[in-house]
Amino acid sequence: DAAWRISDKAAGCSWILHKSGERDTISGTSTELCVASPLMAEALAVREALLHAKAGRLSNICLKSDNQVLVKALNSKQHPVELYGINLDIEKLSSSFSSITFAYVPRTLNSAADALAKTALYYLNA
Repeated sequence: DAAWRISDKAAGCSWILHKSGERDTISGTSTELCVASPLMAEALAVREALLHAKAGRLSNICLKSDNQVLVKALNSKQHPVELYGINLDIEKLSSSFSSITFAYVPRTLNSAADALAKTALYYLNA
């Protein structure tokens, strides 16, 4: 998930990785500067999640996002102009996995990742 602040075009990105059959999760955050839009922030969060999933040697991925526009773009491979480069990175990373799906989840089911992203953005200026 991502949180975006219009005043300085900063974003907090977060991801939570659940390994199948394990109770523990792996989560992380990053911050990004010069992010043009909330949609771009979400795409950057997806790219970070995939980089960490690849580093964790995960092979089957179901990436869930509460951003319908982004999920639709990733599934159709019709990239909005503002996301073209980031979505190409995501597409290339996707080939690292045995299987990958992109699914939409309602925001109410994404609250843990949302809280992490907002915290990362909050502490960017702290």
